[in-house]
Amino acid sequence: MKLRARHARRLTACLCAVALTAAHALACAQTAAGPEPPPAYEDRLIDGGKLSPDISSGDYYSTSDTSGLAHAIRIEGVASMLQQEGPGAAAALHENGVLLGAQWETSSYGSWSLDATGRIGGDDDLRLTGGGDSHTSFSLHQRGMPFDDGWYSDNALGDLNTPLITLGHTQARFILASGAMAGLTTEWRGPDNIQIVAGGGEPGVYEGIKVPTFQTLGGSTATLGAEWSPAPQWTVGGEYAGARNAALYLQPFDSTLFPPQLTNQRFDSNTGYVAAAWQDANNRMQLNLIDGTLDGNPNAFGVWADGSHTQGQYSQMFGLFRIEPNLSWGNQLMTSDVEGGYYRVNYQSRRWIADFGVDEVRSVSGLGPETTFLNGDARYQLSRDVGVGGVANLRYTPGSTAWSLQGYLDTLNYLGSTRLQLDYATDPQTQDATVTLQQNWDTRHGTRLATTVAVDRVHSTAIVGYPLDTTVVRLAAYGGGDLTARLSLDGTIQWATAVQGRAAPSTSADVALRYQVTRHWSTALDYYENRVGSWTPLIVTSPLAPPTPVAVPMQGERGIFLSVLYQAAGGAHFAPLGGVAGAGSGRLSGVIFLDANENGRFDAGESGVANVTVILDGRFSVRTDANGRYDFPAVVAGHHVISVQQDNLPLPWTLNNSGRTEVDVKTRERTELDIGALRLK
Repeated sequence: MKLRARHARRLTACLCAVALTAAHALACAQTAAGPEPPPAYEDRLIDGGKLSPDISSGDYYSTSDTSGLAHAIRIEGVASMLQQEGPGAAAALHENGVLLGAQWETSSYGSWSLDATGRIGGDDDLRLTGGGDSHTSFSLHQRGMPFDDGWYSDNALGDLNTPLITLGHTQARFILASGAMAGLTTEWRGPDNIQIVAGGGEPGVYEGIKVPTFQTLGGSTATLGAEWSPAPQWTVGGEYAGARNAALYLQPFDSTLFPPQLTNQRFDSNTGYVAAAWQDANNRMQLNLIDGTLDGNPNAFGVWADGSHTQGQYSQMFGLFRIEPNLSWGNQLMTSDVEGGYYRVNYQSRRWIADFGVDEVRSVSGLGPETTFLNGDARYQLSRDVGVGGVANLRYTPGSTAWSLQGYLDTLNYLGSTRLQLDYATDPQTQDATVTLQQNWDTRHGTRLATTVAVDRVHSTAIVGYPLDTTVVRLAAYGGGDLTARLSLDGTIQWATAVQGRAAPSTSADVALRYQVTRHWSTALDYYENRVGSWTPLIVTSPLAPPTPVAVPMQGERGIFLSVLYQAAGGAHFAPLGGVAGAGSGRLSGVIFLDANENGRFDAGESGVANVTVILDGRFSVRTDANGRYDFPAVVAGHHVISVQQDNLPLPWTLNNSGRTEVDVKTRERTELDIGALRLK
């Protein structure tokens, strides 16, 4: 027994010695090889991931009810008082009403949305003549209804825009107008890029400020079109648009000074459009033919061809066109009585962005002017924080030459981003020089501020009886942010006055104060004031829009709006827009604006565009408000594409490629995406 115990103690000692020797050897090896790397990081969920998601009280789609499919509702009541000043000003009036918006998804019939407004009061004296006196607006949209064999359909009822085949609105130079109407539309998409569109109804226009309504104009309009891809690189299509007993809708080039107008004459029109496009990785060509009749005018024909080529850092666009007078698309006049060609070239590198363009435009009838338009734009990035650039425009018409120059310096600094800009424009009657200082301030998260200071020196004899020799100072500020967790402020303020000579002062302000009362209820107080003086800067930016100053009498208006908003949602909208149940989401919002200085930023003094349709991923859409703002409150995190329908953009403003912009949305973050429209060149 003692012998066995002795053997056991010896065996234990041997094992301990072996273990110590192995540990010592392992330690030596680790010392030679370096310290052992730390274990890989692993996410750890609090309480096993059972906590409910943290969603802000202002989220349109925030909900604790995840049963069923997603649905949301938004109801806003607005009360207002409006006053006008100046010659022929109307008496004070009230614009009171209700705005309703709803969205819901189905398992087999796609996604649906409803928008409706009803207004009590308004300015009937300023109504366009020729149609109904409706104080309402209504639209019902269905998108993405699936069918067998890969077919999908979109359908709509109410106050809409006439549909266009894709070839009709992917134009480099001429764009067919998608007019507003009260009626029906349908679109079908299938294999081989088949697209069929149809629509019809009574033409109309949107009106109102905070409570947009739709006024019909009488008559009727209809369209029918289709396109498809017979081969991988080819697309062909055609469309018909007609109007019966309709009022012709005219939109002047400077819609900031003049409202759209209607002719008193009723007319009928028939217009046919066919197009064919070929495209590969670097090249694209499209041929367009249009033929139509307009009451009291002979048959008119138009043809234009657009091409583009991309190679390395260069991209080129070019085209030829000949469009006879008196062509319309539905009840909207299109650019006509022109022939000529254009060429654009763009170069882009890590430091350089430069483009050059030339347009030659002549009148088909011989009644219009012959115009040569040259423009060039270059920017050089000196360093990460400093860039310089310039723009030159020349518009030559026999007997009249106008030109403009612009130079600027952009810097990033501890205050934010700064632009110093010098402009000079001249024609035979007017000389206009401007110095501008713009500052986008680096503010704390959740706030924004941009300011502009400018001095204009104007000398003009263009308006008989109104000689102008003056110096004007302009100040503007745009910004806003969260004052508290529930209270936010946003606004734009502009002011201008003459410091030498004579010019009517000009002021405008648009300020909104919003308060989140509860999770679903909020209230807002909006104030706006607009006083327009009798001077306007000389702008030389388009071969189609002559730089002609126009006398505008001093006039103004002001208004105050009080609104109460209820918004709620239910269903599994942790299937956010474009996502699936449980996906992370963020907010996507921004402004569609008129980019007067073409710097791609929404600066103080620039205007937002109301009532344009913004489309997310080709499926979900909203309309901009009176300030040009749009909002998608819950969008699945990830990569998305935003596009804009140009239906209500004032001429001569346009969006390249329908404003198509790619954006990344992050979980629980608000992404701001502002899209600027540019003047036609």
